Amino acid sequence: MKNVLVSTVNMSTADWYKWRSKGIGGSDVSVICGINKYKSAIELWMEKTGQIEPKEAREAAYWGTVMEPIIRNEFTSRTNLKVKIVRAILKHPNHNFMLANVDGIVKDPLCGECIFEAKTASVFKQNDWEDDNIPEEYMLQIQHYMAVTGYNRTFIAVLIGGNQFKYKTIERDDELIEMMIKLEEDFWQHVLDNTPPELDGSQASSELLSRLYPESNNTIKSFYQKKQKT
Repeated sequence: MKNVLVSTVNMSTADWYKWRSKGIGGSDVSVICGINKYKSAIELWMEKTGQIEPKEAREAAYWGTVMEPIIRNEFTSRTNLKVKIVRAILKHPNHNFMLANVDGIVKDPLCGECIFEAKTASVFKQNDWEDDNIPEEYMLQIQHYMAVTGYNRTFIAVLIGGNQFKYKTIERDDELIEMMIKLEEDFWQHVLDNTPPELDGSQASSELLSRLYPESNNTIKSFYQKKQKT
């Protein structure tokens, strides 16, 4: 496959995290764009610059990985489209910091190779998947993947509440991709310069800094001001 950065065959979890730190992955994009409620841009920057260890995967993420083969097989059963598993980290041909770990590749008779992405969702999130909708963070993720691979379409399949299966077709959005690349370039420059991005005032930012520096808000402010000057 084209644009392979490194094979993930027999790669340990620790090595996988090391390779991920060399760029921006699809799940990082919602953080950079400020819509991820679990992680802030400053926390992501600290991970990419090696100042803190990446968070362990949450329970939901774990079960998403466990259920991925089942979702993939159900998608093939319903569409007759086979999914090829990609055991590699991919990179953008021009923007080396843009990385992708896709769940699979589908060869669509109508438009050639496409991204395949498998998700799980709580029953409380089913409204996010109504009609043609998908959650914003997943839209950013798959547009990032299409930017990296050059593909024009993504099939995203989801198992909701353990018993409701859906799949949707998402087309490439070049206007959105162009805006994303600009934001990602700006963030990655902060990583290269070792200067933190601006605090976004989000709850995730507050929780991170409070966890790192619980003694006082003044310490938090001092830390941030010091990093901005270095």
